[in-house]
Amino acid sequence: MLISRIDMIEVKIGKNDSNQRFDRFLRKYFKNASLSVIQKNIRKKNFKINDKRAKKDDLICEGDLVKMYIKDEDYNKWVNTRKFKDCDFNIDIVYEDDNIVVIDKKKGVLSHAASPKDYGNNIVDQMTSYLYKTNKVDSRDLTFKPSIVNRLDRNTAGLIIGAKNARALRELNKAIKNSQIHKYYLTIVEGKVDKDFTIDTNIIKNENKNIVKSNEDGKRIITKFHPLDINDKYSLLECKLITGRTHQIRYSLFKNDTPIIGDRKYFKSGIDYRKYGLDSQVLLAYKLSFNTKGFLSYLNNKEIKSNQTKDLLKLKEKVFNESYTR
Repeated sequence: MLISRIDMIEVKIGKNDSNQRFDRFLRKYFKNASLSVIQKNIRKKNFKINDKRAKKDDLICEGDLVKMYIKDEDYNKWVNTRKFKDCDFNIDIVYEDDNIVVIDKKKGVLSHAASPKDYGNNIVDQMTSYLYKTNKVDSRDLTFKPSIVNRLDRNTAGLIIGAKNARALRELNKAIKNSQIHKYYLTIVEGKVDKDFTIDTNIIKNENKNIVKSNEDGKRIITKFHPLDINDKYSLLECKLITGRTHQIRYSLFKNDTPIIGDRKYFKSGIDYRKYGLDSQVLLAYKLSFNTKGFLSYLNNKEIKSNQTKDLLKLKEKVFNESYTR
């Protein structure tokens, strides 16, 4: 709630603004003000928290009252004026609670906008629209916007996790960093894989071609692979990400000489998979499992699965009967 007065504005700290340093809150709240302007106003004692002089490293809490002794014209010039731009949403939600939402992304859909023309045609915008329109997140919040914590390539389908509040966003990012959220994929590859294996290598990205390649000075990738079904021609694999890098699974399987069917970016197959309607890689982020602590401990031992798994398994049955030449 904001109450405007001459040369003084009061801001009551909400849940999404709490548990952060005061200067970091101001950087988000006054998005149009420079850091030097914010620091100058803190030094000049133009801010109070609960009627006490505010310091930059003060920790603000839900319910705190911040008084800003600044001119109305400066406030209006500096404040984050982000407005919610409405868009339609068509998302498959497979799990939701007060803190997170898990969306089953379809192949061909962007995780987030790559340019202004992509507005509304991506998971982030549609998730935000859904949460605002259903009043599950307050669109008037100036310092928090719903965010996703994992991304998938346009033509990779499957599970994306969204955060509905600032604390959930912080804790989800921490859980991913600490390997407390396990991400599993399904894919079909050319070649017979009859035992588990791990690809552990270093890669760099070629931005011009949007591909990755091995380079000992690059970023480390680790992926574990487990065969679920095989014949002499193809294998259905479960892939577990240990790290999370661009094209990690696609490159690892290409490097193993068991390329993903349909993945023309890394492998030109002698088989035309377009007869199955494939023009890109068959890759599904099909399962999430949680080993979370603290705030998210209620998710511990929970598994969430994609509704698209059955479609991939149907495709597998067709492909396994393919007349095969490599």
